[in-house]
Amino acid sequence: MTTPDLTAILRDKLAEQPWWKKYANTVTTAITLGVNVLWVLVSLGVDIDPTIIGGVAAAIQALGVLGVKLTPNGVTERQIADIENYVGKHRAG
Repeated sequence: MTTPDLTAILRDKLAEQPWWKKYANTVTTAITLGVNVLWVLVSLGVDIDPTIIGGVAAAIQALGVLGVKLTPNGVTERQIADIENYVGKHRAG
């Protein structure tokens, strides 16, 4: 019985997935940053208590952290390289 080449399977998966899947956590973080910047810019132009501005900004950031936690990760080049290095070390020894 032959063992499938895991890195070849991962490279195929990497080639098939859309770009946003590969960078899912980065996209989620960028969206959170954009929403937070927009909130701060808009709120500074309105008469709102600075404590509320900070509280809402903190809540947006907390939701961003939750968003990153819940965002399914795609396959990345770095993961494939890490697996290749791990397997290479253990096969060489």
